[in-house]
Amino acid sequence: METTSFEATLPTHASDARWFPVDLHVPDRRFDMAMLDAGVLERSTFLDTRLDATLASVEPIAADRFAMLPQRTPAWLFHTSFCGSTLLARAAHLPAHHVALKEPLVLRRLADARHAGWSIDGLCDIAVRLLSRPWTPDGDVLVKATHAALNIAPDLLRVTPDSRAVLLTSTLDDFLVSNLKKTPETQAKVPELAERALRAGTLHARLPAQALQPPDLLCAVALQWAAQRDLLAGLVRGFGERVRVLDFATLADDPENVVVACARWWRWSSPENALRERTREVAHRNAKAMAVEYSAQQREQEARMVQARFGTELARARDWAERFVLPYLGTPLPMQPPQEWT
Repeated sequence: METTSFEATLPTHASDARWFPVDLHVPDRRFDMAMLDAGVLERSTFLDTRLDATLASVEPIAADRFAMLPQRTPAWLFHTSFCGSTLLARAAHLPAHHVALKEPLVLRRLADARHAGWSIDGLCDIAVRLLSRPWTPDGDVLVKATHAALNIAPDLLRVTPDSRAVLLTSTLDDFLVSNLKKTPETQAKVPELAERALRAGTLHARLPAQALQPPDLLCAVALQWAAQRDLLAGLVRGFGERVRVLDFATLADDPENVVVACARWWRWSSPENALRERTREVAHRNAKAMAVEYSAQQREQEARMVQARFGTELARARDWAERFVLPYLGTPLPMQPPQEWT
C-alpha cells in the first residue's frame, strides 16, 4: 500500500549528517546539499565559502522536505569577533564523541536575510535539524555560529529549548589589539560589522550622536566590540539559565580546564582525558592554520609589540570609547569561573 504520510517525502539521505547543507537560498527556501567526509570538519577553517572539500555534486532540496527530521539538541558557541572561538571549537572536536561545526554557511545566510529584512520564518528550525544530526551513533554536535549571526542567536535558542550555549568574548583592549593584527581586508569590514551589530540590538538607541560617528578605524572597532557585547547581554537577559559567558583571557590562561568545564556545561559525557589531550594539541597550533605552531607566549609577545607600536592610537580609541560608548552598555556581562558553572 502506498504511503501518503509526510515522512515519505523526506529525502533518502536526510538522516545522514554527512549529507550536509553547504548553502541556503532563503528567498526560494532551498538548501544545497552535498556529501562530505568527516575529515572536512577538521580540515576546514570554517564551513562557509572556505569549505575545504571538492563537492562531487550539489543537490538543491526544498527546505520543507526536512521539516519532519527528528529534533536533536545541539550545543551552541556564540561569540564576538577575535576572541578565540575557533580555538575553543577545535578543542571541542572529538569525532568519536562530538563534532564541532565551525561557522556553517547556512547560518550566515539566515543572518544576512534577517539583516536585509527578508522573512526567515521556519528556516532556523529546519537548519538546526540538519546541523544537529549526529556524525556517530549517539554523538553530540557543537555549532559555532559566525559572529555575524548573533542577530539570529535568540531564534536558534528558541527552536532548541533544551540546548545550552557558551558566549565567548574578550576585553576591549584584547579586541583592539587583535584588530590591529588583522589584514587591511578584514579591517575594511569593521564599519559594516559595527552597523550590523548595532541594528540587531538596542545599544544604538541609547548611544549619543558622537558614538555613531567614530573618528577613525580603531574607534569604529571599539563601537563594534560594544555592539556585539550588547547582543551577548541580550542573550543573558533572555536565556540566562541556559547561557554562560566566558572571557578569552580565561580560556587562554587555562585551556584544558576551561574546555573540560565547557564540555560539562554542554552535558557531554566524553572522556576527560581525551578532551585534555585534544586541547593540548590544539593549544600549540594556530587554530585557523593547524600546520602552524603557535603558543600563548607568542600571542602575548605579539600583543606587546602591537601595543608598543600603536600605543597612542590605542589610548585614543580607549578614551573615545570611555566617553561616548562604554557608559551606555549597561550591566557588565556575568563572568563566573567556568569551573563553577552548574
